Amino acid sequence: MCASTVSSKMLLAMGQAEGFRFEETLTGFKWIGSRALSLQEEGYHVLLGYEEAIGFSCGGIIPDKDGISAIGIVATMATSIYSRGETLVSHLQHLHDKYGEFVCNNGYYRCNDPAIVKRIIEQMRNGGRYYENVGGYDVESIRDLGIGYDSTTKDKKAMLPSSASSPMITFRFDNGCVAQFRASGTEPKFKYYIEMRGRLGEKKVDVVKRLMKMSGVILEELLHPAENGLILPSNL
Repeated sequence: MCASTVSSKMLLAMGQAEGFRFEETLTGFKWIGSRALSLQEEGYHVLLGYEEAIGFSCGGIIPDKDGISAIGIVATMATSIYSRGETLVSHLQHLHDKYGEFVCNNGYYRCNDPAIVKRIIEQMRNGGRYYENVGGYDVESIRDLGIGYDSTTKDKKAMLPSSASSPMITFRFDNGCVAQFRASGTEPKFKYYIEMRGRLGEKKVDVVKRLMKMSGVILEELLHPAENGLILPSNL
């Protein structure tokens, strides 16, 4: 299965538990689809490709987002689930009970000055001494696709393509939170994608509380919205 890096890490958790291969790509279905085709050439059967808020590519039928094949898969799945006396909602909860709750807080700030985006990215890099702690939360690893750096690899080089003109920085925290930041390539927006993985047995409401508390802290500590003149959509 494939998903863009800004999408939920639930598929990764499922792959680790069930033994199937999962790969991240850059954002956009051109990356998801091309990687799916490459995996098929290697002999893999790619069951799913998706990106949050964008769409799905199911069963290797079309290597692009396709709502028609996706609704066909969902309808077939729903028929099976309902025949067992369950619902789609209850089935999803079964998955969360098995793999944990995954809760996202995704959004953006309005930013009309590219120089501010560059300054924020440089602040996050901290002169090459990436933060080991942000607002009291310990950082497990860092990936910086603006310069091709990843602290988790042996050679410290990122597996995904890098681009100085389209930087994306990912902070992975010890508590299961993943926070990713990038500028939009088409709009004057600085985007953030923050996801918290709950502990097994932890209720969703409690995961949400932890996520929202942590989101407020790391957005303030890493972006300094007031100092950098970032504008929330609600304030436009």
